[in-house]
Amino acid sequence: MNTSRIAAAAGALLLAIVALSAFAWAADQRVTIIGEVGEDFQVWGEDGQGYEIADTEKGNELVENMIGQKVKISGILTQMDEVLIIEVESYEVLAE
Repeated sequence: MNTSRIAAAAGALLLAIVALSAFAWAADQRVTIIGEVGEDFQVWGEDGQGYEIADTEKGNELVENMIGQKVKISGILTQMDEVLIIEVESYEVLAE
């Protein structure tokens, strides 16, 4: 294999690693969302965006006790296909 092919393969590999690293970083982001807790494990942000609430202890607590309430949620946001999912780390009820 000649030097130019090796350099091209190494460059392509490096580019793939950088792209995958950027994707992994963008996939899980710490966020704060302000919105209203809905039924069916959802929260609707002030911007109208819907988020699925991950099935975790804190997420279950939020859904069981705060349906219809305006809340501030902090957690990890992930995306699967077109669905945004928030893993709730903490939340607080906001005054209407």
